[in-house]
Amino acid sequence: MNQLIDIRDALFDELYEIAKEDDSVIFMTADMGAFSLERFRHDFPDRFINVGIAEQNMVSVATGLALTGKKVFIYAIIPFITLRCLEQIKVDLCVMNIPVTIVGAGAGFTYSSDGPTHHAIEDVSIMRALPGMTIYNPSDQATAQDAARKAYCASGPVYVRLDKGEYPQLHNSSDDLSAGMITLREGQNLLLIATGCMTHVALHVAEALEKEDIDAGVLDIFRIKPIGNKLVELVSRYEAIVTVEEHTLPGGLGSAVIELLVDSGTSLPVKRLGMADFYPEGYGDREWMRATGGIDATAIRDNILHFMRRNTYLLTVEDFARAFAVSPEDIPEECQKFIRSTNYRYVVVDGSEKEQLMLEILAKTDADQQVIAAPERENAWNKGWEENLNEFIESGYDLKKLVPRFIRPNQYYRLFGNYVKAENIEFELDFVKALRLWLFSTYFKDYGTIYEFGCGTGHNLAELAHMFPDKSLVGLDFVPSSCQLVGKLGTALGHNITGKLFNMIDPDMSYRLCSDSLVFTFGVIEQLGGKFYRFLDYILDNSPGLCVHIEPIAELYDQKNIFDYLAARFHDKRGYTKGYLPFIQQLEQEGKLEILKTKRTGFGSLMMEGYSLIIWRPKRGKE
Repeated sequence: MNQLIDIRDALFDELYEIAKEDDSVIFMTADMGAFSLERFRHDFPDRFINVGIAEQNMVSVATGLALTGKKVFIYAIIPFITLRCLEQIKVDLCVMNIPVTIVGAGAGFTYSSDGPTHHAIEDVSIMRALPGMTIYNPSDQATAQDAARKAYCASGPVYVRLDKGEYPQLHNSSDDLSAGMITLREGQNLLLIATGCMTHVALHVAEALEKEDIDAGVLDIFRIKPIGNKLVELVSRYEAIVTVEEHTLPGGLGSAVIELLVDSGTSLPVKRLGMADFYPEGYGDREWMRATGGIDATAIRDNILHFMRRNTYLLTVEDFARAFAVSPEDIPEECQKFIRSTNYRYVVVDGSEKEQLMLEILAKTDADQQVIAAPERENAWNKGWEENLNEFIESGYDLKKLVPRFIRPNQYYRLFGNYVKAENIEFELDFVKALRLWLFSTYFKDYGTIYEFGCGTGHNLAELAHMFPDKSLVGLDFVPSSCQLVGKLGTALGHNITGKLFNMIDPDMSYRLCSDSLVFTFGVIEQLGGKFYRFLDYILDNSPGLCVHIEPIAELYDQKNIFDYLAARFHDKRGYTKGYLPFIQQLEQEGKLEILKTKRTGFGSLMMEGYSLIIWRPKRGKE
């Protein structure tokens, strides 16, 4: 466990070491003492000056001494040495850029029960407004010592804001503190930016946020002015920022952070947490003051949860029912349980972030060179499924290795007419799981043999085998590696799963389907590039009991809507299949089939929606 060290003592001890090295160092106090100052007063009595309760005079005297070449440090309680002396600090120190260091004791609510005369909750904003003033707010022993050294070497006025109390060490002796900030904890979602003693609170809050699935980093800023451009680089890897300070919000740390980000053109959601713009009316111990002001660890955590989920929604059973065009009662209990137990939280992307995202979609569409159904694509598919096959075998038949690589984690998605970002990096995969649970339970249970055309890795067949171990499952694909993978899958699961080489563009009409069968495609009709007519002839000739498609359907987009227009544009650029839905609608009018359901689920990847539903069945004989 780290040794607890008083921040004030750490600075004074370092200052003592500096005074031993340089006899021009002078320490002045306005009738304030500290145990750690006794060595300085005893060993350097002619350089320790107590001016009494006369802070304004102390500033002016310090200015005169500094003009003679002395390195002067002045010390008092923060409100007295900053606010009471503001005119002297401005005129005597800042206007002439005199290198005097102001050491203020009692940051925030250190002197909690003494009331607003002793509270220091507006000093940073006031001192920040003074041109040429440098401000340090140490969080531990190392940063306090660093502040003493940097102030000693400064060529202009410096304000050191000291807390009172013992705190664990946060920084190692080898840490580079030159930037005035350092990351204490890495994260992915949120960056907590804190200063002084609130850095310790921020670390506790970050740990609490882990339980809420928020991965928070913590940045300690111990030089508040100037902050420095390194902050812009550090925040760029995060989704949002929260600043934490025991200070009023106007002009404090949060304001300094926002000013830098705006000036640098950095756009990120920022939440400032600090004292509201009024003086407290009740007084108690420090923890009570923080809790009352909403800046204790619990309040900060709750505020962050609200902030991070300000535009956050959660997919519910009712949402899935809407996506599938059924009532919630029509969703099987097993599927409902899965939905309720899965993290389907997401944030709607809006404003400038949405505009930037749409520009990126346009750029990606224009730059895309992939041509669907081109002859050379066969080698790419064969290689891709071969990689899944090898990983499946090497992993000892881990079913997770069957997930196709085009289902990518942690991306933007299309959902119900919005672009969204999900908390769960497997949001798309989990949406597909819920879709399959409902679809398979609702439509597949009554058929003895199921054929998946374009079966790929066989991940759908694996789910079917789990749900219906007694059914005969056949995976058909036009590349050999897929058929081999399906064969391995059947062996691994011990189920009746077989693979069959089959070209949907040029089908083998002699291969017959069982009469009690269901035909299934998942993102496969799209890959035919419009060459689906012979496959449809094959299906109608074999007359299975039901045909189920999960596909991108271009005709379901509303191209008068920019959101849909972008997806349709990408669909066209790639050359994905168009015309499938109108053609089977024509066949329905001709009495050759019956369409049971056509539904756009409203979900898809960033570029397009690949999970629309078409369910139909051939008409047999005179039906």
